[in-house]
Amino acid sequence: MKKKVERISGVLADELISWDTVEAVTLTESAEHDPTDPYFFVSMDVFYRESVPDVNERRKCFPDAAVFESSPGQDKDRFLVESLPVRLEYKQIEEVEEIINKKEQFIWALNKTGTFLFYRIEVGKILRQKSEWLDRVKKNLKGFPESFWNAFILSLRATMEHHLSDLGAAVFRGDKFFFLISSAGFIKSACSVVFAANHRFEPSSRLISSKVLELPELPESFGARLESFLREDEEFPPERKHKIAELIAKSIISITG
Repeated sequence: MKKKVERISGVLADELISWDTVEAVTLTESAEHDPTDPYFFVSMDVFYRESVPDVNERRKCFPDAAVFESSPGQDKDRFLVESLPVRLEYKQIEEVEEIINKKEQFIWALNKTGTFLFYRIEVGKILRQKSEWLDRVKKNLKGFPESFWNAFILSLRATMEHHLSDLGAAVFRGDKFFFLISSAGFIKSACSVVFAANHRFEPSSRLISSKVLELPELPESFGARLESFLREDEEFPPERKHKIAELIAKSIISITG
C-alpha cells in the first residue's frame, strides 16, 4: 500500500508542478498512517505564486479523480484516486512569506489559528520543486527569535486562562454545554502553550494529544493530568476536572515564567 501511495502522490505532483505558477509540492505526514486508519489521507500542499487555475480547470487536470469537490474559497480540493482519499491545499507564496516575515505582527492571528501552517511546511516531504525557495523557508522556520516565542507564549497563556475562567463558570452554573465548549478551548490552548514553551510548532489537532507528550520539557505531571482531564468516567465529574485544569494551568505557568 505504501508503494501505491507513493505512486499516486508522484503522479499528482508531476501534474501540479507542471502548472506555470506552482513552485513546490509537498506530502504531509497524514499519508504515513495505515490506509485502514480513519486519520489516513493523501494530503499535499501546493505552493504557488499569484494564482492557480480555477476549480473547473483543476478538475480537468485530474481525469482519474472521483467525487471531486472544492472548498468555497477554492483553496482546497478533495477527491478519490483508486479509492484513496486525496486532499490538495493551495498556499500562495506571497501570503506565506508575509506571515513568516511579519510573524510578530500576526501573533493575534496565530493565537486563533495555531502554528499548523509552519508545522506543515517544516515536516512536509518535498515531492517536486522548481527552485530552492521551500528549502530556504524551512531553514527560516528554525530561526524564529526568542522575542517571537515569548510574545506568543504570553498571548496563548491569556487565552488559556480565559478558557479556565469559563470552565469554572460552567461548573458553577451546571451548564453542561458550555462546560464542553470551555473544556475543549482550555485543553487546546494549554497544549498550545506547551508547544510554544518548547519552541515547537503545533501539529494537526488529530495528533496533538500524542505529540505534546513527546516534547522535551513538560509541566509537572502533565501526561497524567492530561489523561485524567480527557477521561470519561463517573470518578471525574466536572468539578474534579475543573480542579485538574487548575493544576494543569498552574504547572504551565511555572515553566513559562
